[in-house]
Amino acid sequence: MSDKGRVFKAHFSIVDNVHHCHVHEHFTTARREQETLSHFILRLIGFCLFAYRHDLELCETKRKPQLDIVASSLVGDYALVVEVFDDNVSDLSKIANQTSAMYVITTAPINSELEHWLSLHRSVEVIVVEHQAVEKLVELLQRSMQWDVCVESDSLCITANEQYICTSISIQWPQ
Repeated sequence: MSDKGRVFKAHFSIVDNVHHCHVHEHFTTARREQETLSHFILRLIGFCLFAYRHDLELCETKRKPQLDIVASSLVGDYALVVEVFDDNVSDLSKIANQTSAMYVITTAPINSELEHWLSLHRSVEVIVVEHQAVEKLVELLQRSMQWDVCVESDSLCITANEQYICTSISIQWPQ
């Protein structure tokens, strides 16, 4: 039986001005057993940034290594992986070897170990979100989330619980 304190209903209305689409996503998701609220929020943000892809999956199952967001290819490998950085570059290396496109999402400032790892893995892109925005979304987290999201090339704005949170983002969008 699942822990009701970790289960959330998500109702996201996402306007993606980068990819010129409007997506409505309604799903039930769960925060993993050992997952911090910040990690959970970053996973949701990563999902919103790539919601224009209809093959995207917000992973909740336990895999080794545990993946956050994936889009699978027709042959079974990963066409895209979006992974939240949790101070473990060895897991990132394992994941990078299994995908053709990988994004690592983190908060500013970028961890020096991650910066070094990224310099060695130039094909991996990084998404940087302001720490204060993530913390504000953690404060506003409720069992039923209603987010109105606007994705721009260099910013992300979310309205949640009548609160407006806007953050700059640093991302190299796929062509």
